[in-house]
Amino acid sequence: MSSQPTPSRPGPDRRTSTLQKRSSVLPKPSSIVLDVSVLIAQHAQLTGTHAITVGANSVLHPHCKISSAFAPVVLSEGVVVYERAKVGLGIGDSGEVGGDSRRSSVASARDASSGRSEGTLLGNNVVIETNAVVEAAEVGEGTVIEVGAVLGRGCVVGKFCTVSAATVLAPNTNVPDYTVVYSGVERRLDKTLQARPELQEMKAFQHARQIEMFKKLVPNQVVKWM
Repeated sequence: MSSQPTPSRPGPDRRTSTLQKRSSVLPKPSSIVLDVSVLIAQHAQLTGTHAITVGANSVLHPHCKISSAFAPVVLSEGVVVYERAKVGLGIGDSGEVGGDSRRSSVASARDASSGRSEGTLLGNNVVIETNAVVEAAEVGEGTVIEVGAVLGRGCVVGKFCTVSAATVLAPNTNVPDYTVVYSGVERRLDKTLQARPELQEMKAFQHARQIEMFKKLVPNQVVKWM
C-alpha cells in the first residue's frame, strides 16, 4: 500500500506575503502628514479616505489602528497609541475599520447639524493604552485613556484627565479638565494636579523620557508611510 505524501506547510516567506496582501487591501489615507521625528512601528495601521496628521515625537505601537474613514484625525505632539488601540470616527462600530457605513453617515449628519466639526483631535502628550477605542471629537493635553476604555463619538475630554480601564463614555460626553473617570460613571477632580503646575511639568518630562526609550527599543517603519 503506497503512502500518501504529507502536505507541506507554507514557509515563512509565504505567510509573510499573505499578511502583506491583507494589509495592502486597506484604503490608504488621501493625505498623511508626518513629522520627521514620528515613530511608527511595524504592523501599525493608518487607513481611511481623509487626512491623518501625526505630530512630532508621537509613537504608534504595533497593531494600533488610526482610521480616517469618515473624518480627519490629528495626533498632536508626543501622542502615544499602544498595541491594538483604535483611534478615529467610526472605528468602534464593529471592532474593525469601517463598520456600518450607513450608521456612520447618520452619525456624521447628526454631528453636522449640532455644529460640531467632524474628526478626532488628540492633544499634546495624550496616551491611548492597549485595546482602548477613541472616537471622541477631542482629547486634551496630557490625558490618559487607560486599557480597554471606550470614548464614543463627539466626546470632549479636557486636559490632564484620566479615563480608567474599561470605562465607557457615551457619545457626546463632556469631561472637564483634571477629571478622573472611574468605575464606569464615577468622577472626581484631581485637585493636586490642578493646583501644582510643577507636577504637570514633571509628568510631561517623564512622558518625554518614555518616548525616548521607545525610540531606542522599537524599530521605526515610518519610511513606509513617507
